Amino acid sequence: VLTYLACWSFAILWFKRRKLVNQLNVMQFKLLPEEISNDIRVENLPHFDAHVKRLGFDPKESFLVTRILRGLEHFGVRRNHSETADMLKSQSEIDATMIDSSYVIVKVFIWAIPILGFIGTVLGISDAVSSFGGDMGAAADIEVIKEKLGQVTGGLSEAFDTTLVSLVFSLFVMFPTSMMQKNEEDLLNKVDEYCNEYFLKRLRESGGHGVTVGDAGESAALLQRIENLQAYLVQVQESQAYVAEQM
Repeated sequence: VLTYLACWSFAILWFKRRKLVNQLNVMQFKLLPEEISNDIRVENLPHFDAHVKRLGFDPKESFLVTRILRGLEHFGVRRNHSETADMLKSQSEIDATMIDSSYVIVKVFIWAIPILGFIGTVLGISDAVSSFGGDMGAAADIEVIKEKLGQVTGGLSEAFDTTLVSLVFSLFVMFPTSMMQKNEEDLLNKVDEYCNEYFLKRLRESGGHGVTVGDAGESAALLQRIENLQAYLVQVQESQAYVAEQM
């Protein structure tokens, strides 16, 4: 049973390691190439979306691809940088919860393996002691008693070996599990950093004609100044005309 649980745990870790390598490989590709555009706007979202899908990565197998596609979709609907950033933060928390919950079975095995070893030890001790007690009543020769004591000692040794083996198995499973969990947490940090550097920093909220909100505000202020200047020039011209009439 101990060997079965340990092998099951190693199989889970092997599949997780394989998935981790694939996710790291995805990060080597340009998911949001600058060749399409330096800025990510509502107008060019379909081009970025088509490029990501054309790479052929399964979103279910990559946190980064899922994050990028959902970010593009959310920005296309809401057209708001802050809301998109909040959505990506929520998705990051969901991914972290998924990673943590994926280790539930392995952690149960890490807990169960030594417990089963202790149970085996208790059963072995109980069996050895009961066997010795049953044979003592019929044994009259001291040599027979010594032989029975040797058998009991061997049984106790085997029982305690069960505990030792279970503890060793538990350690062999615990260390790679901790390392794998840390590697996956590091992966999530890299995904967060990628989204901040290559996605959120390039998002541009657009107005009705593809002008950013900041540019639109500056243009409105400039137009207002021009109108004020024109009004001032009209007043100057009227004043000059009035002075000319008085002369």
